[in-house]
Amino acid sequence: MPFSGIFADASWRWTRLVCLALLLVFPGRTTLAQQPDAGFGAQLAALAAGRQMAIGGKNIASSEFLVRLYAALSNTRAWTDERNVAALRDAVARSWEDGLMPSDFHADALNKPVASPDEQDILMSDALVRLLYQLYFGKVYPNALDPNWNFARPLLANDPAQTISKAIADGKVAELIDNVRLKHPLYSALKATLQAYTQFEANGGWPAISDGPVLKPDGNDPRIPQLRARLAITGEYSDPPSDSQTFDPPLVAALKKFQTAQGLEADGVGGPATMAALNVSAHQRVDQIRVNLERARWILRPLGSEMVVVNIAAQRLHLFLKGKNVWSTRVIVGKTYNKTPIFTEPMSVIVFNPTWTVPRSIVRNEIFPKAAANPGYLTANNYYLTDGNGGVVDPAGINWGAYTGASFPYGVVQRPGPNNALGLVKFLFPNRFSVYLHDTPSRQLFAKSDRSLSHGCIRVEDPLHLADLILGDRLGWNRQKIDALVATGKLQSVGLKNKLPVLLLYWTVDPTFDGGARFYRDLYGRDPKLLAALNAPFKPVPPKTVSAPGATGAWAPTSGAGDTAAK
Repeated sequence: MPFSGIFADASWRWTRLVCLALLLVFPGRTTLAQQPDAGFGAQLAALAAGRQMAIGGKNIASSEFLVRLYAALSNTRAWTDERNVAALRDAVARSWEDGLMPSDFHADALNKPVASPDEQDILMSDALVRLLYQLYFGKVYPNALDPNWNFARPLLANDPAQTISKAIADGKVAELIDNVRLKHPLYSALKATLQAYTQFEANGGWPAISDGPVLKPDGNDPRIPQLRARLAITGEYSDPPSDSQTFDPPLVAALKKFQTAQGLEADGVGGPATMAALNVSAHQRVDQIRVNLERARWILRPLGSEMVVVNIAAQRLHLFLKGKNVWSTRVIVGKTYNKTPIFTEPMSVIVFNPTWTVPRSIVRNEIFPKAAANPGYLTANNYYLTDGNGGVVDPAGINWGAYTGASFPYGVVQRPGPNNALGLVKFLFPNRFSVYLHDTPSRQLFAKSDRSLSHGCIRVEDPLHLADLILGDRLGWNRQKIDALVATGKLQSVGLKNKLPVLLLYWTVDPTFDGGARFYRDLYGRDPKLLAALNAPFKPVPPKTVSAPGATGAWAPTSGAGDTAAK
């Protein structure tokens, strides 16, 4: 069940302990008290003064916070309990299981000291702080990659220095790290997938399949044994090994299973897209999973149990009500040059029989050239023109030759109806991008495997069923009431007093919770930039200070809405 159940357990059981907004949410500088250990006190004084920025060639990322942490420990060494030392070393060595880099946490220095005992103690504390921060918030600050990012990151109510110092004093560093690590089922499934593909890589991966003509069922090709061997490694092909060069039914079935897992059309034909997916290396898959583990750390903690989730890369929508994935369907998302943005806002209105105010860019590039060539085009497609005051303008009275698409002064609106570009219903979650969910008369497009076809909005395969589920839950409506409202042909808006969060996400790996995963094409080329940031030296950034929706129901407001968005 890909992507299903991933938000089912959204309770806020996250320990108060965690982790420093860690080094940064509490930036105040602490004045050192009289030091019981003069030598160690000198090290802490250097840290407080900003002089101790590196130890043994290792940068200290959390100097200000470490001053506060050591103050909570009475300005004595932290790492005198071997239980804590062993726990830290083990957690750092295993941080790759979360897709993180042990080198970010001074891994080599933990096992082979690089400094004096006093300096080594500070280095180990910095390693712990770095690890807790990355496990809780993620390594990469999402706004650095996407300035439009507006997802909440949970802040800490309690002083993390006190929590961490208590865990150190009690010899419970192992428990502290475990409590901070995300326990969400999607995250756990992604980690299991990472384990599997790391093992594939360790075993040498799989052979690349040579270039050649399209492989078709029942055909013969010398590359068929290569295909059989490739699919056997990842488990799609489970029949006995064979050197046959015939593309037989068991191998066709295995290829269809692989295609389904890649979000491709499961036609059993080895075409260019399928062969390209087969030749993605095990190492590349490991990196792809790591990227999505980081995305999981960004958003999974504060989520509530009810929401509409659109996975743009998968081109699918999932509706969660009362903690359960009650429905999933295909969607059409923005083209690569009209990307659907990544953000979240609450759904507040459902509009039946909507009008469509055509965006200026579409008027300029698409509507005007057609209308200028054939003034009857507007009437035939149920459009009308408006002036600056909203008044209706007769297209027959316009001198079309006097204008260009750029200079055309009139607005274009499409009346309600089954052929309206927005179809019979749209779902509004006001946002500054003027993006929304809506119906479409072009239903044949949902059969395509690549559905990045819109101007940025999201077209839903069965939007009336989505409306039925939402209004049935929120207002007690049934499908008969919705159908009767649609049958009037009149524009009608239905407000949602209990708003429903809408999350537009971008996940290129989707675990199936049965040990497998679905890998999706990186439609918008977002993975490489995030991977580069994951592999770069760690630079902590303050979490975004907005309310966490799962905790309070509050969402950062943005402006803009209506029917003027690109379809």
